Amino acid sequence: MNKSKELISQIEDRLKDLATETDEYKRSEFFKQYLDVISKFWKYSYHNQMLICCRMPDATRVAGFRTWQTLKRSVLKGSKAIKILAPYKKKVADKDPITNEEKEKRITLFIPVNVFDVSQTEGEDLPDIDISVTGDNYKDFLDNLVSLCKDKSIEVIFENLGINGLYGYSKGGEIAVTNTESINTQVNTLIHEIAHELLHKGENAFSKQEREIQAEGTAYVVTKHFGMENKSFNYLALYDADYKKIMDNLKSVAVASKEIIEFLEEQMNVGVEEVVA
Repeated sequence: MNKSKELISQIEDRLKDLATETDEYKRSEFFKQYLDVISKFWKYSYHNQMLICCRMPDATRVAGFRTWQTLKRSVLKGSKAIKILAPYKKKVADKDPITNEEKEKRITLFIPVNVFDVSQTEGEDLPDIDISVTGDNYKDFLDNLVSLCKDKSIEVIFENLGINGLYGYSKGGEIAVTNTESINTQVNTLIHEIAHELLHKGENAFSKQEREIQAEGTAYVVTKHFGMENKSFNYLALYDADYKKIMDNLKSVAVASKEIIEFLEEQMNVGVEEVVA
């Protein structure tokens, strides 16, 4: 087994342990840790998010040894690296099946690389990253979410839903959000319903419970990323899920969160210097 497959196997083993875990608190805590990792490393692949979560769930900014040196920081002696997967271009010979002519082409492989969290380094201070949404008025943020819906051809209606406890719903191309609750509640609700629109159009293999977990997980990640208050929920109520089902749910949250955060940061012109491996 090569090194890349070994890392993927570690992820599968961790999720298999999670699937058989009988302690509901431990399962929920791991899921919350993973969502926190997504909120900070939303640009990373799903596998790399999981690898960071398993090795160091409290990580905030990671980079390779040399990258930290260029930032005038050095890795502390004895620090244990976080292994993630990085793309690697390789030239290979490719024979045309019809002409038998050999041509050279590039393929992408993934190889393990070592990265270290900023907490494992010392040196000059890094530039501050401030992407939080502060204050009590999130109207502009809400407007940006509506713009995202417009970009996706999703109609958004704010109205009095008249039902206690119902903050919003979606029905394929249309989202309704309560207009009788606070702006912050409307923001959380709209992100939740956008996740449904992005992930659950038409028929899919997820149960209603799983769809709700994915949507609520997405709302948690996005609000956490932007420093907003978020609601708590039962993070991993997947009592009969095997590890593949858990993986599918986690991947869905990562996909929807990345799409929403990416759009919002572009709209808000957030200038963040990203530390990469």
